[in-house]
Amino acid sequence: MNDAIELTVLSPTASVETLYEAFDAVQKNGFATLTVPPFWVKKLQRDWSETLPVVLSTVIGYPYGYQRTEAKQTEAEWALKDGAREIQLVMNTSAWFSNSNGWPKVEFAKLAKLIHSQEAIFTVIIETDFFDELNLVRAVKTAADAGVDYVQNATGLFHKTFELEKALQFKASVPAHVGCKIWAEGATNEDLTKLREHGIERLCLPFRS
Repeated sequence: MNDAIELTVLSPTASVETLYEAFDAVQKNGFATLTVPPFWVKKLQRDWSETLPVVLSTVIGYPYGYQRTEAKQTEAEWALKDGAREIQLVMNTSAWFSNSNGWPKVEFAKLAKLIHSQEAIFTVIIETDFFDELNLVRAVKTAADAGVDYVQNATGLFHKTFELEKALQFKASVPAHVGCKIWAEGATNEDLTKLREHGIERLCLPFRS
C-alpha cells in the first residue's frame, strides 16, 4: 500500500521544518511521491538522493487554475529546472464553463510537450465537485487526449468529505492508458484497500506533522 501513497504538503502555514518532516516520512515509509509548493522544490532537491525512488512533485496553476497559460508554462519551466520530477496542473474550470472551453485542451497539450521533454510526469487535477457527470467525463477525456500521465479528482481544498462511491465513479471515467489519483483524506484503511483493488494508482493524502 505504501508504494501508492502520495504525501502532499500544500498548507499555507507549512514551514520548511514541516516539509523536511514530510521528506523524512516518505523516505521511512517508502511512499511514492512528495508534493510540495514550487517555492521549496529547489531546497528539497539539494537533499534528494539520485537513488531515492520517491518522486519530488509540485503544483502549478494552484489552487484555481485560472492563471494565463504563459504563466503556467513559466512556473513549470522553473519547477523542472529546480528539480521537480512531476508537475501537477490545476485545470482552469473558469475557462471550461465558458465560451473558452476548448482552451484547456490546448493548455494541456502545450504543457504535456514541455514536461515530457524533460522526462517528467504530468498530472492534471480536476475539481470534480464542480462538475456534473457529463462534463466530468468530457474533462477527463480532454486531459487524456492531450497526453497527460495522470488525472486527479481534487486539490483537497474543496473536496471536504471522502466518498468511496464518487471516487470509484471518477476512476470509471479514466481511460485505461491514463493513471488515476484520488484525494483520499478521510478514507479508512478499508477504503484505501478498495481503491487499490479497483486499480487506482495513487492515493493522495495531506501530511500531518
